[in-house]
Amino acid sequence: MRRPRSAAFSVRSPDATTVVGGAASRSLPMHLNSIALILGKMATLGVGFLVWLIAARLLPPAEVGLASGAVSAMMLCVQLALFGAGAAVITLFPRYQDRPAGLLDTAIGVVGVASLVAAVAFLVLASGLFHELRVVAALPGYAIAFVAMCALGTLGVLFDQIGTALRRGDQVLVRGAVFGVVTLGIVVGLPLGGGVTDAGAILAAWVGGGLTSVALGYVQLRRSLPAYRYRPRLHRRLAAQLIGVGLPNWALTVTERAPGSILPIMVTELLSPETNAIWYAVWMMAWVVYVIPVQVGLSLFAEAAHRPDDLGLAVRRGLGLSLAVGAMGAVGAAIVGPFMLSFLGPGYAEGGTTPLRILAVAVFPFAFVQAYFSACRSRQQLAEAIITGTCSGLVGVGAAAAAGLAYGLRGMAVAWLLTQVVTGAWALLRLRSMSGASQHLVGSRRDATGVRPGTDVVAGLPATDSAVL
Repeated sequence: MRRPRSAAFSVRSPDATTVVGGAASRSLPMHLNSIALILGKMATLGVGFLVWLIAARLLPPAEVGLASGAVSAMMLCVQLALFGAGAAVITLFPRYQDRPAGLLDTAIGVVGVASLVAAVAFLVLASGLFHELRVVAALPGYAIAFVAMCALGTLGVLFDQIGTALRRGDQVLVRGAVFGVVTLGIVVGLPLGGGVTDAGAILAAWVGGGLTSVALGYVQLRRSLPAYRYRPRLHRRLAAQLIGVGLPNWALTVTERAPGSILPIMVTELLSPETNAIWYAVWMMAWVVYVIPVQVGLSLFAEAAHRPDDLGLAVRRGLGLSLAVGAMGAVGAAIVGPFMLSFLGPGYAEGGTTPLRILAVAVFPFAFVQAYFSACRSRQQLAEAIITGTCSGLVGVGAAAAAGLAYGLRGMAVAWLLTQVVTGAWALLRLRSMSGASQHLVGSRRDATGVRPGTDVVAGLPATDSAVL
């Protein structure tokens, strides 16, 4: 017999108030929550670019390139350490929202330990295999900063996912802004006030921003869940659930995000740190455009998860929005990007303008890829999506490396664009097939029951976010 749901489990009132732990917790309507998440991501990226712009003015290009390679490695370690725990928290939270402490404590503990393991593993790898990035492992100050960056970055992303589960995208926006302000202050203060002109200034700025963001995240969590107090503990059953739910989503996320973190490392090692300083600035600008289909894809996933029988309609609406807004973003990047690069220095504009414009075009096939991945998540067809993402990532990174050695950054950008075009074409074919199957299933159920399926959904099931899905 099906157990009745308690009021604390999944009831959402019309004024966007969710019952959590037996107490009412204010949350945002879904569309406002999504907008806040998008603005939060764009604010983080925008302020991040400003940080690199100022760093390029205050520090030598080689030091900026080395620091950007280390930050890319940190982001890769964060993705590995999360192993989909954020997606698992979002999935499991409705089940535990009347007693969330055990779930939250376990998630924080598991990803915290995993982040330390990932950071140490990278330092060992860097000391033995890398040439330029070996200095991060060789200098104790750099190594300690890198470990701290990985731990704080992982916890920061987890807090973003908890905020998403609570429908508090505004908290993500505030944390992103605070992180940017603190990071910016340190990256300006150390060179000008402390005379620090090496990569350590940027690493210290990232540590300071991450520490502030995590501390603020805990304060926000306490306000949303007044009865919650973190305790360092691990529940084996909950840990097993987190891993079981999170690993498939994590595998797909790694295939999506890893190439973006691997490419700067490759540019640093195969070309030079100076060249990577240009590539990293270009990639950050392009990613501001890519955020649009990523966030729309997340909204599509949430919509399809709530109403799986309306997948075709959700895909069409999501793609229309993604392509329209993405086109404006691509045009804006192509026009404004060169001026932004010129602020970094003449070498940045000369070497980065064409690669940026090529990468901006990739937003169109990327929109289809993100919609396809979201549809696969909602239909639990993760194996298919993982295979697609793995093939696309391997081909994209391999082709970019070969093209970079032969043709420089322009060749890398063209190779990446062509890979996305091929993957996007495959995604479009699969989306048509999945939408057709969904419509057929809807018709069959309506004929059998006389009632339109998918109308009784759990309104409290939260949306998700790009960092961990």
